[in-house]
Formats: sequence, C-alpha cells, structure tokens
Amino acid sequence: STSDFVVRNRIVGLLGYRKEYGKKYGGATTITLGYVGAQNNPFSYIVAGDLNGDRVSNNDLLFVPHKASDIRFAPLTVGTTVYTEAQQQAAFDAFINQDPYLSTRRGQYAERNGGLLPYLHRFDLSVAQDIFVKIGGKRNAFQIRMDILNFGNMVNNKFGVTQRVTAPQLLNFVSRDAVTNVPTFRLATQRLTDGSTI
Repeated sequence: STSDFVVRNRIVGLLGYRKEYGKKYGGATTITLGYVGAQNNPFSYIVAGDLNGDRVSNNDLLFVPHKASDIRFAPLTVGTTVYTEAQQQAAFDAFINQDPYLSTRRGQYAERNGGLLPYLHRFDLSVAQDIFVKIGGKRNAFQIRMDILNFGNMVNNKFGVTQRVTAPQLLNFVSRDAVTNVPTFRLATQRLTDGSTI
C-alpha cells in the first residue's frame, strides 16, 4: 500500500532579483520569493468499529458502493433529529459524488492511503539590504535582512494553510445480520468547534 509519508506531487521554485548601486559607499538590494507546492499526508477512508471481526477497531477500509442504497443504515439520532435509512443513503451518495477520489472507486474498496488533501501553496519572501563600506582600501558589506515566512498567507488567507483529515471514518459499524451476514451502519457525525454536530 501507499506509505503514510509519501509526497505525491511537489513543486519547488525560487525567484530572485538583486540590484547593486553606488561604488564606494553604495549598496545592494536583493528580493527573493520562494514557493513550495506540495500534496502531502495521504489518508485512508475507513469504517469506525470492528467490521471484519479481527478485534482491531477503526482500521477496515471503506467499501464504496455502486449506489448508497446498496448499504443498510440504522436510524441515526443527532440531538432531537432522527435520520432515516433513506436520508443517510442519500447523504452518503452525495458525499461520494462530491469527493474526487471516492467517486472513482464505485464498486470497490477505498485504497490504503488513497485519499489526498488539496495542494499546500506556500510563498516565503526575503528582502536583504547590503550596505557597502570601504575600510582599509577594501570593500566590506553589512547586511540587514527581513524574512517573511508564509508571505502568501498575508495576500490570500487560503495560501499556506495546511489541511488535515479530522474524520476519515465515514461510516460507523453497528451490527451484522445473524442470518444474511449483511452489516448495518450509521453515517458518522462530527462535532464542530461551535458545538454543532454535522
């Protein structure tokens, strides 16, 4: 399977400009812009609980159905709202359709570390000012430097922000039918920072 530490795609670039002026008491200004674009941190879509009965929880890969109605759901209560099987099937289907990776895995298991986060775009800006001084007939330079790490985030607050997967468990395993061996699930929920649950 794909390593937890794989970097699928990475672009690194550096653009610099230096302007020197004056002779005896001059100086130079250097401006450098660095860029790193990377797609890191692969993750796996899994089922919460022990779906395969191996006594290890939260490690079974998610099966992506051809259509969500192929999966059985138990009623789900969130606060005072009860979501029916049909509502959960529709929500699960909508989630699969909007996900670029899962939508390609219909009728198959999700791959270990098959999911990818969006690109991280990071720009760093450096400005260096050299001051030339002649001492004892030789030119010496003193430098004042300013580095702004993650400069792009000051321009666009979506740049330079690392994303993380907080809930790769899309389904919670509830039980297995004793006769047909068909599993039943509930859609996973997540509590947001404002206290609401989705």
